[in-house]
Amino acid sequence: MSSSDGFTWVTTVKLPAIGKAAYKYVIMENNAALQRSTSAALESASTSAGDNSSANGNSEEDGGRSGAGEALRLTPVAAEGSDGAGSGAASRPKASSSEQAPRVLRWETLEGGRPLTVTSDSLNVDDGSFNEMPAPDAGRVTVGLSAHAQSRTASGAGEIEAGDDSRPTVIIVLYRLPIIAKRVADGSWSFKWDDDALYLTSVGLREGLRDKMRLVWVGIINSEDEVQPHEMDAVSQTLLADFSCVPVFIPRETLIEFYQGFCKGTLWPLFHMLTPLTDENDHTVQFDRSLWHTYCLVNRKFSDVVVALYQEDNMIWIHDYHLMVLPSQLRRRLSGSKIGFFLHIPWPSSEAYRTLPVRDELLRGLLSSTLLGFHLFDYARHFLSACVRLLNLEHEARRGILGVEYSGRHVMIRVSHIGIDPARFTGHLGSDAVQEKKEALGLMPVRDHKQHVLAAIDDLDVFKGISLKLLAFENLLQAYTTYRGRVVLVQVAIPKKARVKSHVQSEIRELVEQINSKYGSPDYTPIIYIERDISFDERIAIYSEADALLLTPIRDGLNLIPYEYIASAGQGKGQLILSEFTGCSRALSSAVRLNPWNYDEVMSAIDRVLQKDPEEIMLKHAADRKYVESHPTAKWAESFLTDLTQASEPVQKLLKLGLGLGVGLRVLEFEGFEALNAENVVRAYDAAEASDTQRVFLLDYDGTLTMSTCSSRMSHAWARPSDAAMQYLAALALDPRNHVYIMSGRTKDVLAKTFAGIPAIGLAAEHGFYYRSPNSADWTNLDEVSDLSWREVALEIMTGYAERTDGSYIEEKSAGLVWHYLDADPEFGNWQAKEMRDHLETVLNMFDVQVVTGHGWLQVRLQNMNKGAMTQKILKELIPDGSAPGFVLCVGDDRTDEDMFTFLARELGRHHSALFTCTVGVKPSNANYYLRTSDEVVDLLGLVSMTAGRQSSSAAAGATTSTSLARPSPRSTTVSDFRELARSGLQ
Repeated sequence: MSSSDGFTWVTTVKLPAIGKAAYKYVIMENNAALQRSTSAALESASTSAGDNSSANGNSEEDGGRSGAGEALRLTPVAAEGSDGAGSGAASRPKASSSEQAPRVLRWETLEGGRPLTVTSDSLNVDDGSFNEMPAPDAGRVTVGLSAHAQSRTASGAGEIEAGDDSRPTVIIVLYRLPIIAKRVADGSWSFKWDDDALYLTSVGLREGLRDKMRLVWVGIINSEDEVQPHEMDAVSQTLLADFSCVPVFIPRETLIEFYQGFCKGTLWPLFHMLTPLTDENDHTVQFDRSLWHTYCLVNRKFSDVVVALYQEDNMIWIHDYHLMVLPSQLRRRLSGSKIGFFLHIPWPSSEAYRTLPVRDELLRGLLSSTLLGFHLFDYARHFLSACVRLLNLEHEARRGILGVEYSGRHVMIRVSHIGIDPARFTGHLGSDAVQEKKEALGLMPVRDHKQHVLAAIDDLDVFKGISLKLLAFENLLQAYTTYRGRVVLVQVAIPKKARVKSHVQSEIRELVEQINSKYGSPDYTPIIYIERDISFDERIAIYSEADALLLTPIRDGLNLIPYEYIASAGQGKGQLILSEFTGCSRALSSAVRLNPWNYDEVMSAIDRVLQKDPEEIMLKHAADRKYVESHPTAKWAESFLTDLTQASEPVQKLLKLGLGLGVGLRVLEFEGFEALNAENVVRAYDAAEASDTQRVFLLDYDGTLTMSTCSSRMSHAWARPSDAAMQYLAALALDPRNHVYIMSGRTKDVLAKTFAGIPAIGLAAEHGFYYRSPNSADWTNLDEVSDLSWREVALEIMTGYAERTDGSYIEEKSAGLVWHYLDADPEFGNWQAKEMRDHLETVLNMFDVQVVTGHGWLQVRLQNMNKGAMTQKILKELIPDGSAPGFVLCVGDDRTDEDMFTFLARELGRHHSALFTCTVGVKPSNANYYLRTSDEVVDLLGLVSMTAGRQSSSAAAGATTSTSLARPSPRSTTVSDFRELARSGLQ
């Protein structure tokens, strides 16, 4: 194979039914190492699919051979060859391979040894820079996968099919598919829709969105029988064709650990704020890290399936607590995708949530979503509080929409509760099946005796407060003798496999038996107790006969049972007695709310409801019914997806996505705001050095040259640059053409003491109020200031707030005051800071001062004393003629540094090739670039100082260093690559 040959490789990849297609490996390079590079590229991205089969491509002279069985075959064909796989003989393409390159949709990294998952209809694997298109002479191989999808025919709702369908596609991801799967006698499978799935809302979603959106469902198959490996393809094909569902196949043992172990054993009680300290053996409860790994693994399996399905402009909607790290896994692999997440259970208070060892990982997983949904504001408030207290994030409301700033993105928070499908319930009211269920449940004799019926349908769970309800009902019969024989409680307790506690079950049974034996008679049973799952018809039968619904959970989510009851209640019925801990109790105006722990209050509520005037009952029920009917499931879903469609982020296009080992480790680069490339900085510095022009370094102090490792006050007192940083700064300052300035808010005494050993460095203290030129001992004021009388007024106000805010303190400066509150309670500190800012701006509006806030601090300073003005002063002194310096590196980390970035962008031009404005941390900024930590800043300075030292080094050492730095890197370089090199170079 000569270097002038160009080939398009067609490969057959063994895939599950959802993605059977032929793919082209397009070699976009022509070089002598084509065979070896192709083989290496295929080995690093071994192809596999749902059945976990994989193969390593081993290209050979004769066209290649399969790496493992027949899972992968490579056959050279013409660049314009057939779309079939593995056919055709080798032939010369009509054009060069670079002309045949497919359109690039996005770039992704692939972990070594990880199966290559096909996404959309094109995926490109590149061993070069992510945010750069490979040049023809780049010396590396790019492998492109182009899919020729086979046509599909399907008859199910929301089917995926080719053709002109303008409806947007929504991939709905939930733990269990809304499908009932059973293995029939002959061993085959039968499937039907599970209308009770997703809290009885799947019917409303399917019917309500059918004409507006194409729905694709992703989840596991809910069946007692496990799908065998040889059945997976056929089952997948059937579900996709008939139901538009895509199954995720996970071994039964893994599911047990995932669902019963972590989801129900750890997350469910914690999110309902029940955190037991000891287990059933009175041993201290320990967090099982292996269950957490299983949770992440299952989420990763879901991620693989969603990525394989995803196409550009699709929306992804994830449901509930089983998949809380899935958004972060998808964000790493699907750049620019819109991901919605809705939590259907409560979010606990930050005090309860912080006991979870993996608390930060779950928060970061959810914050990778574009839009987060909660049923109630209480849950959203607890979530935002956790973000503030655990991740030090800030949140705000923009035009009525809550949001959190996270990693340079704005994550929207939506509060809207789910509804039901009212037509489904009203349509069954008069059916024969419902009448039969009334008789089977023993409800007809109750009606014949004109007894009042209280109904309750709960899960058999300690959170539902069934025991409290039974004790209150017993007290009612004891205190109000007139209700004996006249009131019946129909209590349904639905056992859930993972949540049934034997002691809870035994207590309920004993109470039922006790009450029935004490107050019952041959003609009267006070409590009709049903401990099993009930059908939809049985549910309607109970609702239609009940005079009132009685629910007493001690901790609950939204709970749609009251909505179902309102839609199904008969004439003259429909009253609600609800625990104040039930989410929907505030939405339904007729509900009598109570504290389930107060037996007297529960008894009084039951008595009051049973004594209500029939006309009042009718009017209140009509109002609630109107509300339920006006808020169906479809409307809730359409509203949520509309917000998701319209959601915008500060950065629209994700250009670089690096994979980490956990949900908290990820690397993001954004359009117009990217990680500072060390090679570009060195190259620009070399050019300025060669042209003998001025080179300027403007460096912030706190957070840029130093890093906080303890509390705010201790960090502020003890923070100093590292020894390595001081060495690098000294090396840079040795060159008379290098002008290094430390731009800090610290006092002149602190800066003078810290940099006493490097007199060649210029210092700007208190944001430029004082400054000292390089090699000078005299401090000068930026401008003459005659009126500082405002300091006394501001200090008195700030002292009052500091005394009332534990953990805060005031830093006094010559021309400014800073209130630090990072060690205070995060929420209280923010409240106090907002109040203090308003107070100060009102009182000091006659003075020429400015109130500036940042992360954990508030400062009062002179209006024109800032780092931007100081930067202007420095450049004017260095270059009086107003020309631009040959090189500028400006690095800072907070709000006060934005003045420098803004000034330099305005005066030197944002696209000045030798201007590098850089913020520390990924966050909104006027800087062009970012570095993630202060360590990376120090490493960058080390690399540049090595470059600066080459001219004064020995010829041999200079040649060696120059060669090592000038050699092109085979991949995108970051400053971390030079850490050891830079430090060893100065030893």
